[in-house]
Order: sequence, then C-alpha cells, then structure tokens
Amino acid sequence: MKRTILASIFGALSLNAFAASPSYDFVKAGYVQADIEDVGDFEPTGFQIQGFKSLNENVYLTGRYGQLSEDEYGVDGELDYISAGVGYRYGLTTTTDFFGELTYEYVDVDLDSSFASAEADDNGYGITAGIRSMLSEQFELRGAIRYIDIEDDETAFEIGADYFFTPQFSFGATYVIADDVDLLGVSARYTF
Repeated sequence: MKRTILASIFGALSLNAFAASPSYDFVKAGYVQADIEDVGDFEPTGFQIQGFKSLNENVYLTGRYGQLSEDEYGVDGELDYISAGVGYRYGLTTTTDFFGELTYEYVDVDLDSSFASAEADDNGYGITAGIRSMLSEQFELRGAIRYIDIEDDETAFEIGADYFFTPQFSFGATYVIADDVDLLGVSARYTF
C-alpha cells in the first residue's frame, strides 16, 4: 500500500518530467479576426505569419507579418502590420520560460471607396514580457503583456495555447485583448 501511494505521489510530481522547454525555432501561419471598437460592424479578417529563430541558448529573433481586410458598406479597408525584433528567454524551470522582447512595429492602413480613398502608415516600437510553459509533451500554454508605441501607446494582453500532434507539428489558438482592438487567431505551427 505504501509503495502504491509513493508511486502515485512521484507520478503526480513528475507530470512534466518528459516535457522539454518551449522551442524558439519555429514558423507558424494562421487565420486572424479583429474586433475593432467604435467602428460598427467592421471586423477585418486575414492571415498572419510568425517565426522565431534562436541565436543561442537565451537570445532569439522574432518576426511577424499580418494582413487583414474587409469590405463593409462599400468601403474596402486593409490593415498590414510588421513586427521584428530580438528576444531573451530565461528558464524558470525545465518546462517554463520567462521571456522578454524588444521589437520594431510598422502599421499601414488603407481605406478605399467609390468616392474617396485614404492611406496612413506609421512605425514605432514594442516591449513584451511573458511566460511560456510546456504543461506536457503535447500542450504548450503562454501568456504575455505587450506595450506598443505607434503614434499612440497601447497595452495588450495575450493568452494562447498549442497542441502538438507530433514534436514538429502543432495547432494553436491565440486571443489578444488591447485598448481599441481584440484579435482572435488560429494557426498551424512547424517546429524545426
């Protein structure tokens, strides 16, 4: 009986024993939908591509490109964004990392209708801090807070998860809550 209880305790404590730390060498692509406040039913959709590449055990590069659009009430709106930067990871445990990123941010908004058109672009910087954790070999959970300064400053909170079908391929979802816009995304990821 004592052996069974001890085996159960050690089994529960070692749930993550076979899970590795989160990877910083991957690309992912997916579908994104935005919900922009104070603009009626304008909810642009589109795609996003994102990549990470580790330079050494702690430093990595990150990049993201997205394009969203919608045609509502005869107005065609398009939003393109680019984010590129450098990050640093610190292993809190063998399966959980704290990370921080400093990024260059670029946004281009284009509105076009039959009677007028307008285009605006701007750039700035972003600072991100968060946690990534491999809860098991198949499941990664992450959360982050992001400060972005492009003309005006904005704070965003992100939560996401990936489920790994194999060590290389996973499917995930992300939800971002910001001051003026919320984003919902689903993606496929390849870890190399």
